[in-house]
Amino acid sequence: MKDVDAFLFDFDGTLWDPESEIFRAHAEVFLEFGHRLPVEVWSSLVGTIGSDLWTRLERATGCTADRRELQERVRRRQRELLGGLAGRPGVHRILGAVDALGIPRGIVSNSTREWVTGYARQCGLADGWSTVQCADGDRASAKPEPGLYVAALASLGVPPERAVAFEDSPSGVRAAKRAGIRCVAIPNAMTAALDLHEADLRFESFEQVDLPGIVGGKPMQQQARTAARAAAPKAPSGGETGTALQHYYCLPDDLRVVGGEGVHLFTDDGRRYLDCSSGTFNLSLGYAHPEIVEVVREQAGRLIHVTSKFQTEPLNALVEKLAEVSPPNLTRVHLKSASGSDANESAVKIAQVHTGKSDVVTLFRGHLGQTLGMIGASGAAFRRAPFPSHLPGIVHVPDPHCLRCFYRQERSTCGLLCVERINDFIDCASTGRVACVVLEPISGNGGNVVPPDGYLRALKDLCEERGILLVFDEIQTGFGRTGRMFAADHFGVAPHLMTFGKGLGGAGMPIAGILTEERLTGVEGHHINSTFGGNVLAAAAALKTVEVIGRPGFLENVRDVGGYVLDRLRDLAARVPFVQEVRGVGLMIGIDIVDRDGRPDAVLTNHLAERGPDHGLLLRTSLYGHGNVLKVRPALVMTRQEADEMCDLLERLFLSVVS
Repeated sequence: MKDVDAFLFDFDGTLWDPESEIFRAHAEVFLEFGHRLPVEVWSSLVGTIGSDLWTRLERATGCTADRRELQERVRRRQRELLGGLAGRPGVHRILGAVDALGIPRGIVSNSTREWVTGYARQCGLADGWSTVQCADGDRASAKPEPGLYVAALASLGVPPERAVAFEDSPSGVRAAKRAGIRCVAIPNAMTAALDLHEADLRFESFEQVDLPGIVGGKPMQQQARTAARAAAPKAPSGGETGTALQHYYCLPDDLRVVGGEGVHLFTDDGRRYLDCSSGTFNLSLGYAHPEIVEVVREQAGRLIHVTSKFQTEPLNALVEKLAEVSPPNLTRVHLKSASGSDANESAVKIAQVHTGKSDVVTLFRGHLGQTLGMIGASGAAFRRAPFPSHLPGIVHVPDPHCLRCFYRQERSTCGLLCVERINDFIDCASTGRVACVVLEPISGNGGNVVPPDGYLRALKDLCEERGILLVFDEIQTGFGRTGRMFAADHFGVAPHLMTFGKGLGGAGMPIAGILTEERLTGVEGHHINSTFGGNVLAAAAALKTVEVIGRPGFLENVRDVGGYVLDRLRDLAARVPFVQEVRGVGLMIGIDIVDRDGRPDAVLTNHLAERGPDHGLLLRTSLYGHGNVLKVRPALVMTRQEADEMCDLLERLFLSVVS
């Protein structure tokens, strides 16, 4: 028999989360007076009404403030900031489930009825409420006092032990508990660090809520343990973490990851994070994609690995499929690599053998891998600094970064000087014997630089005029990342060779390789094979990955969701001073961070990434922390709802830094 006769929801911060924006509106006024409003001061007031921040401002400045004028300014600014703010992710699902069960639901809020009614309508949450109890500015009846909850129970005719309240703040939790009501805490960005221990149960979001378990009468503490297990599977045993850390060559981060699903990752403390970098861009289909899990399980029972000298069914099928989906001129497939670095180095070898030339042209910000040869070929000087020897014959040329053009040109009149001047580098800085140009169609670690229209076509023309092979490194851009199977398809330019890896494994299986034109075959396998290249288990996962990505609507969804994320982030950029540009294609997006003078700000970029977990986000930055770009590349299975969640969290992170 059901154990709940009514669900009561706080509105501000719980169903709808305006706290970051309201805080920002007040913090902007403090900054005008030369003083900072600390987040911790604001957090101490969360859930109360009539809080007196202007007294604090007067004490800080020693001046009397025109409180009425300041409050009106804040009110106007709040309206601007809150105008498009939607309900929290998962709210509509929970409210729909409550309705389906036929259980009354009500709002119990410290806000006024006018406020709740207006913003509930904006969020599409206006219908279905059996009661709305609001403090209407009356501090005596507001939370943390229990009066509002007592009145709500009376209007519904429900005893307290048959009701469950959802709250986001300590004051709200205390009010519910003082009224004798069981309470579920779902903190938001501003309350996540506050003490919510009085709640019977805590979830990090509405998407984690097990409503059937609550309704079915499962004890709240048992429910809490069940939720924690579901959100974060038990970490494997194997000694204390401190002991293990003594033996790491490079120390890992503090997070202890125990599971993942889709775009989310779970840690052993029960927290859930949205992974904006999809496992270093390896998880095109996200964590634990069920079809990848199933095909790996099935293949592992038959054959995991065999020397790549032999044929296997998964490898044969994958080779055939890759030739089918690649640009038409790329008809030969080499799967004897296990990493992108491996594949790029082998592609250079193929180019050198076939041209009889030695030199390699790469871009300033290019990132081509971790091997000694590819570190030398990559553009960032700091990566080469510790090593006394590098691959000889590397020529680095300016990349097509229109925002920070090396030649200080405007795109409308530049004539693609970034391509034309490569001739000068070849003539004056190389041996004159250039085998290949190797570049990422969109730079990955170099800052998500999207080339201007015509750049890649002009570059291929230059290569063909000079007898140079053009190699596209599609290790990050390939297999749907740009909303097309390959970035080559997006730009309409087919290279002579293409390397791939990362996302081909779908859910994390290591696999990489090379696609070449027919004329470029013939290099002996012992020159370009690696030990675990052609792994059968990885090939089975890769084959399923290409199948899923190629299904009707999949790539269209990547383009649609990617365009939506770009629009939302560009809107955010207009509201924060440190974002100079948001650029990208599909779900390969970069946020360019600058200081007050418009200069690249790596310190702030790293600070944002470090603060990300506090807001439920896992973020990576460009150039291994030396760059000024936050990389936004979630799994390609991201839904519009998950995109909203990600953008909401990014917005709260950015606004918390502004304040």
